[in-house]
Amino acid sequence: MSPVSSAVATVRYQRPWLPPAERVLEYYRLAEEARYFSNGGPCVRELETRLGARLGGVECVTVANCTLAIVIALRALCDPRRRLIATPAYSFTATACAVEAAGFEPLFVDVDAESWQMDGAELAAALEAHAGEVAGVLGSSTFGTPPTAGTRAAWRATAEAHDVPLVLDSAAAFGAVDDEGRAAGTAGEVELFSFHATKPFAIGEGGLLVTADPELAARVRRLQNFGLDPVTRVSVETGTNAKLSELAGACGLAMLDAFDEQLGLRRGCARELRDALDGLPVAWQAGADGSTWQVAPVRVRDAASRAAVLAAAAATGVEVRTPFDPPLHRHPAFAGARRHGTLPVSDELGARTVALPMANDLTADELARIAGAVRRSL
Repeated sequence: MSPVSSAVATVRYQRPWLPPAERVLEYYRLAEEARYFSNGGPCVRELETRLGARLGGVECVTVANCTLAIVIALRALCDPRRRLIATPAYSFTATACAVEAAGFEPLFVDVDAESWQMDGAELAAALEAHAGEVAGVLGSSTFGTPPTAGTRAAWRATAEAHDVPLVLDSAAAFGAVDDEGRAAGTAGEVELFSFHATKPFAIGEGGLLVTADPELAARVRRLQNFGLDPVTRVSVETGTNAKLSELAGACGLAMLDAFDEQLGLRRGCARELRDALDGLPVAWQAGADGSTWQVAPVRVRDAASRAAVLAAAAATGVEVRTPFDPPLHRHPAFAGARRHGTLPVSDELGARTVALPMANDLTADELARIAGAVRRSL
């Protein structure tokens, strides 16, 4: 297959959409008028209020990014006398990096072969095998797909049985719904979202911590502001600087205005791509109907099939990726981390999964080129 002509535009792996500058500036004028550009100014306060209302009245704390949100959540909730945080091996490196940054060590757990979420039975066995050492459970909404209600209930039951907190890294899942139609962020756990430029709810850099506990929210606000007591202005614990700026808050407000429409367009593109690949030997993530579709990951028959897809995509100007390959337990940074079992499903998914491009505005021609690259190779 000959290389793609330079005259043909590349179908980018991700083509982020952020609100137009003029819409952002409409909100940013609130900060300009108040002369308040950080530290919880008018844009950030309004954004947190609107996000909380959207999620049913929960406490919403915006943060500089989702990685810092994970660090702060683990510090606020987990017993530092225990060292391990149980978390899936098949995930993005930010999760394990945040565990280490919070002062803990990851305990890698395998995932389910169909949903690609942390396997509930494996999690239960891991906490039994490491009884008394685990400080918390850090699940994830893999690729922006929330765990099913049953999976979440199993995680919760295991965490409660061992008296440790359950935290959800739902980085790409803001706007997603589970199999029962429940929106991510409304099921009761502490849940964390990324507003990075590559996420469907994109503001450039930013994140969100959601909790139903006002006292926990107050401590999170303290930890994200150098551990300062809001009254005495004295650090009562060691914190960090994880505040969202007013400019990012203004972008978030403008994004919120357009988000439902934009997410609908993105899901429409995902449906069209799935239809175009119908009948091919590819497996989609179970439960992805309610996903936000940050990208479009599929599992193919074997590593050779994936190599063929990669070659066909490169030859036709379609950018693809091999997500979470290698899985986290294979990263040099975590070579010494403990793992429960040999993690065969994580290894298999790492070798067989390819992520196809996704955007809010893929054209019919682009969708046809993506599907064509897969069809020609399989």
